[in-house]
Amino acid sequence: MFVPWSGNSPVVASSSFQIESGPDGTPCPSVTLPFAPGFTAGTTNPQAGGFSPFTMTLSRHDGEQNISVVDVTMPPGLLGVLKNVEQCPEAQANTGTCPAASQIGHAIVCAGAGSDPLVIPQPGEPEIPIYLTGPYGGAPFGLSIVTPAIAGPFDLGTVVVRALIHIDPNTAQVTVTTDPLPQILDGVPIRLRTINAVIDRPGFTFNPTNCEPMSVTGTVASAEGASAAVSSRFQVTNCAGLKFAPKFTVSTQGKASKLNGASLHVKLTFPHPGPQSGSQSGEANIRSVHVQLPKSLPARLTTLQKACTAAQFEANPAGCPKESIVGQAIAHTPILNAPLQGPAYFVSHGGAKFPELILVLQGEGITIDLAGETDIKHGVTTSTFAHVPDAPVTSFELALPQGPFSALAANGNLCTQNLVMPTEFVAQNGATLSQNTHIEVEGCSNTLSVESKSLKGHTLTLKISVPAAGSVKASGKHLSSASKSSGGRETITVRLHVKKHGKTKVKVSFSPKSGKHLAKSVSLKV
Repeated sequence: MFVPWSGNSPVVASSSFQIESGPDGTPCPSVTLPFAPGFTAGTTNPQAGGFSPFTMTLSRHDGEQNISVVDVTMPPGLLGVLKNVEQCPEAQANTGTCPAASQIGHAIVCAGAGSDPLVIPQPGEPEIPIYLTGPYGGAPFGLSIVTPAIAGPFDLGTVVVRALIHIDPNTAQVTVTTDPLPQILDGVPIRLRTINAVIDRPGFTFNPTNCEPMSVTGTVASAEGASAAVSSRFQVTNCAGLKFAPKFTVSTQGKASKLNGASLHVKLTFPHPGPQSGSQSGEANIRSVHVQLPKSLPARLTTLQKACTAAQFEANPAGCPKESIVGQAIAHTPILNAPLQGPAYFVSHGGAKFPELILVLQGEGITIDLAGETDIKHGVTTSTFAHVPDAPVTSFELALPQGPFSALAANGNLCTQNLVMPTEFVAQNGATLSQNTHIEVEGCSNTLSVESKSLKGHTLTLKISVPAAGSVKASGKHLSSASKSSGGRETITVRLHVKKHGKTKVKVSFSPKSGKHLAKSVSLKV
């Protein structure tokens, strides 16, 4: 009501308005604002296997719900070299006082309403550092993001935002999840508009060695409880230029038995592991491995029957029966300070499927499960590791020892057999390496010996035990000479033509591919 000085009648007028949000920016229950944040992410250098900064930009329009929690998952193979970074201790991470040696990147944020939001840091002000921390919130690593809240003459202190870094046990993918972002600071609504995070520490982030199309994915939660899925296409190039030349060796102990079964030791090494800089070409990582054991080294059925159940393994492998632990594995990687190592389990998923061989590799809070599918057909055991993480290793070893619950049994005397393991390696870039891997039999006699002899008509048949790969030659008076190659330690058969019967000496000599020349003479009546 308005009353004039003139004494005329008062004027009564009214107007209405609606309250849409509270003082902290939270919308009133009767108003639902949209929430569709923008998202782009990727590396600046697309070279497969090469080092590159990583950038991520998250944005929202004015009038949309405020951003609260950001959860981002990297594509497989997009990783960081952690061993070169000093991890910020928990106390300093919480207070924003991490050392410079822990910094892996920086951030830029825009906040406020209207067409001209505030950009932090402002020109001349300290940047927003992103630090790598040790274990946080149950994750093996974390982040400390330290924002100096300075706007012109106003200094509202320092805002520290923590984040968790999880490593997927099956794919080794990295997922970063922030704690809830602050919505109000000293009574001032923050209203984040844009978050730009850049991980640009030199020699830290590196690309996958797989050039298939992928994505950086995530979920963004609003302060009002809404959730939005985000995704940004990701793909690297020049995978074909990566080398792929792993070296693979296999050995077993010759003294196998029915009680303790047989052993197997495999070792895989890479001549060019890890990411490379500049024009150097690194090595493609392994995608899958398929091996076929010889019939002389079959899976031990009594041990397979002791496999851990899948339910128990998924709940806690430590609760699996000790009989299901059949070996130990260790992997050395150029991105961690310590190797990943742990037990090998037989794990049963029930049904007609044979138990899987699962290697549990652990170190620095990380757990990686390598699952190998077991199959047995016509007495031949195969193992296929179909999904190996796109991560570099310098060497990998798996030891399946002898014992009451060994993974393998033995058929026959291993010292007298040439054991071969057909092997196929497939790289992340699609390259394939197929080979017949010789299995070295250890603990056997290194001498040359004639195991048996037989004469039928004019044919003398000798069974000769040789200690390694090489060439055997047999000759003698009144005999033709004969030679035969061996692929490794085995018993080979040599036949000689008898020109004249009678007592004679047969000289047997062995020339190994490497090592000392061996010779032996035996007297035989032919």
